[in-house]
Amino acid sequence: MAKSGDPRLSRQYKKQRLVVLQRDGYTCAYCGQDADQADHVIPISKGGNPTDLHNMVACCRRCNISKGNRSEAVFLARTATSPVFREDTSPITVSTVQSGPAFGQPKQD
Repeated sequence: MAKSGDPRLSRQYKKQRLVVLQRDGYTCAYCGQDADQADHVIPISKGGNPTDLHNMVACCRRCNISKGNRSEAVFLARTATSPVFREDTSPITVSTVQSGPAFGQPKQD
């Protein structure tokens, strides 16, 4: 809940929020879904300018809540998908399985 004196309650912020949503095509900058909120790349609590267009991106409610007051980099690093290969395995050295019947199935003639 916003407190008294919160810059997000100002008319200027509300105008900037609409500008950001239009600029970003109402698309979440983090997941690509429909956006209805503006998020601060550098959180207000960390000194980010609350009305600077360069510090705001359109985002969906889910991503905005998940991000909280973390920086964009920290949020994206934690939400990134894990690699397909283990850390100690290079995709270049992984061998492919030969074509043929699956393990445990009788050979087809």
